[in-house]
Amino acid sequence: MILIVLFSIIAHPLFANSVDNCFNKKYKVAQIPPNMGAGVNLSLLEHTWEQADDLLKTDITRKLTAIKNAGFKSVRLPVAFDMYLQPNSSNFQVALLDKLGDAYNTCEKLGLTLIITYHYGKIYYGSDNRYTERDRIMWMWKQMQNKFRGMGYQSLFFELYNEPTEERSAWKEDINYIVKGLRWEEKDRYYIIGGTNYNNADELLDLGKIDDDKILYTIHFYEPYIFTHQGAEWVKDHTYVTNIPYPYEKRRMPTLDKAYNGTDIEQDYAKYPAEGTKEYITVRLRRIAEECKKRNMPLICTEAGVINEADEKYRRNYLEDITAVMDELSIPLLLWDYDQKFSIVIRNEKIMKEIRLWLERKNKE
Repeated sequence: MILIVLFSIIAHPLFANSVDNCFNKKYKVAQIPPNMGAGVNLSLLEHTWEQADDLLKTDITRKLTAIKNAGFKSVRLPVAFDMYLQPNSSNFQVALLDKLGDAYNTCEKLGLTLIITYHYGKIYYGSDNRYTERDRIMWMWKQMQNKFRGMGYQSLFFELYNEPTEERSAWKEDINYIVKGLRWEEKDRYYIIGGTNYNNADELLDLGKIDDDKILYTIHFYEPYIFTHQGAEWVKDHTYVTNIPYPYEKRRMPTLDKAYNGTDIEQDYAKYPAEGTKEYITVRLRRIAEECKKRNMPLICTEAGVINEADEKYRRNYLEDITAVMDELSIPLLLWDYDQKFSIVIRNEKIMKEIRLWLERKNKE
């Protein structure tokens, strides 16, 4: 009789559901907050070529206000954490935390969503310091979490590591480790993570969904790279070819120097007729967007843009296409950047017409 009763209890649907919930926990699917909107990067606090003290003294209130007035809904603030540590320590200078607190307060008053991003991490392919480094990264983020605990869970997001370059399996292990360590102390904060190879879209799919219900997944999109980074002095050899048109026009293409024969840039040059088109961008991003949707991975793009070394006409063409495609595929986009080398601000501090039209469309949704 006891066995019959016990079997009846175990077989009851409510009991079965409880067992399933205990041993096969299914996390809810994170949703992209509706206030994410169209965004832009404000490049400043990651300027490792400048003095940290000078950067901390720079007032960004005027720029944040201009960003809001232009119609943006969100702003990403890259921060080179390691510039702002106390001597011989992994503890932040109070001045940095105060600076970011001021930025958050300003964004709250303006109605801007803020993303704080860790730039220039020291975990890389083949590095022998990954275990100590991931603990150090976690400790820095725990300080940040403590600073903002209880604040802005729908308007303040932490992007945990910008453009990782670690080997695939190592990065998957390390970012899972960091997320779990941070989540232990903070249940409500949204984290943003991406794949290795500089937040490459294909690498994001390899990383896949992790067991956490408050994760947004990011890609950076600068394709075709030979166009978006033409003339960039920090990319060795690869971008010395300039005056590249977008979309591709055979008669306007520069001649490729024979010095590039057999190199990656020769291959990229050869592929450009196929890749220098809106159609290519659409197909490329659609595959990523659809796959992320199947896997319940909320997708955003925290960097996309084109260097101002490119001809302004072609920059405008590209920015018009990339914003349109991102909208078509419902991928929230934060352009790189507001007023630096990929600036969307042109003469007399005016936003480019193509970006203004994009913002008008977004704000009517």
